[in-house]
Amino acid sequence: MKKLIWSACALSLILLPQALRAQTEAVDDFLGLEREVLPELRGDQRFTTPDLNQKEDWQVTPEQTIKDLEVPHKGQDYSIIPWKTQDPEDFLSVSKWILEREIKDGTPDWKIRVRQSQLRELVGKVLQCRGTCTNYRGTLGTSVQHLSRVLEGDELRTGPDSVAWVYLMDGTLVRLSAQTSVSFQELNFTRTEVFFLLRLNQGHAFWHPRGRKPLEVDQAPETDSLSLPLLVRDANRQFFEREQFLSGSDRERVAQVMDLEERAVEQQVKALNTLIEENNQRLSLPTRVMLVAPNGTLVAKNTSFDVVHQVGGESFFKRRAAPDGELGLYLRGYAQTEAIGVNDDQWYSVASAGRSYAPVTGDSGAIQLLELFTRRIRTIELARERWVQKFTIPVVAALSFPDTLAQSFGYTVWGDEAVRRNQFLLEYSRRIETTNLRSVENLFAKLERSGETVQKDLPEDLYRASLNHYLLGLKSRYDKKKLRVREFNDLKYYVWILKHGKF
Repeated sequence: MKKLIWSACALSLILLPQALRAQTEAVDDFLGLEREVLPELRGDQRFTTPDLNQKEDWQVTPEQTIKDLEVPHKGQDYSIIPWKTQDPEDFLSVSKWILEREIKDGTPDWKIRVRQSQLRELVGKVLQCRGTCTNYRGTLGTSVQHLSRVLEGDELRTGPDSVAWVYLMDGTLVRLSAQTSVSFQELNFTRTEVFFLLRLNQGHAFWHPRGRKPLEVDQAPETDSLSLPLLVRDANRQFFEREQFLSGSDRERVAQVMDLEERAVEQQVKALNTLIEENNQRLSLPTRVMLVAPNGTLVAKNTSFDVVHQVGGESFFKRRAAPDGELGLYLRGYAQTEAIGVNDDQWYSVASAGRSYAPVTGDSGAIQLLELFTRRIRTIELARERWVQKFTIPVVAALSFPDTLAQSFGYTVWGDEAVRRNQFLLEYSRRIETTNLRSVENLFAKLERSGETVQKDLPEDLYRASLNHYLLGLKSRYDKKKLRVREFNDLKYYVWILKHGKF
């Protein structure tokens, strides 16, 4: 019996290769037959591989192909399916597929359009965050720090006793005080200017575009001391103190103890002015911003300004002196379509309903304190010019080459449609915010009837931490620990920046 079993196994092993060979030959015959009866491709072939129309056996002409982008914008994938948020039932729905198929058949380049609509361009980077800064991208909030990216649609919030400086991609600086929320909605590059759309949800924001004039030497201490030192190591005053202290002899060091800070400030301003002159030769695009608050819209060109808003209360704004700048105010109301010109060096208040404005008279100490912190910011200005060379100038140089700009930096160059886009945003913001104001008024009325109190005045949180740090810094300006920084080597100086530049 055992011999019969082993004989059967041996016979099967002998016949198995022959069976596999016969099956393989049958598959080859079938595939060969399939290649012979392959039908011609007829009609438009969309989003094909680049070489599809180059194969003669496919019989497809270049006119019948709609090619996808060979290289998508920077930060984009070829696939446009949102896998992280895709609902399986919707993805497998036949009725939805039929509807989408009809739309896609009527729009041959639908895939490119969808990908472009999903593009979120880089608006800027976080230069400094002291305290708690959170970036909301949709409903997801993440903590940000030095060099964190801010994309279109992001909302940046600062917590209590916090402050943030954001560097925008044209060289503009934006300062957010404590308890402030700003949405960076849009950035549009054209060959003649750069346009930004921002919304101040609450708090205080300082808009500071890049200037082209040199800075005068001022030995007074910097006012936004809470933000110092910066993690841009060669922008701090201590960097220039170290250079002078370590380059001199012992006798020179003793002689420099009392006036080393003044010399460092002079060298810092000199380096700043040198960079401004160099960058002016390669960067000349003006900057226009539309900053929307619930009860008013500010449209500015090449001018700095402060704006403050408390939910349900008044707004305040002030234009800084800028001979070549422009600033217009648009009030709320469905018939308020004209811009109101604004003078320099004057604080204005906008009524909570957004229907009127007036100069601020009498005691305005709270809003004047907010202006104080941006009066002398030479370290931040120097860091800005260094980042202009690093981040902005390469983008501006590529504006004449749209493909390079898209593939290397992820930006699209706008043409004449930019003017129509700006007009639409202005009209849309006025209408939607007018409607929102009525909803907010109704909500606050209900809260007051129920006995709840709503704070409409400016809170001290906006300036308390910055003011305390500035005043205490004046008292400890010549503290021994601070004076020792000039003696540090590169490693100790780097550790000192990491320790004191963020918390």
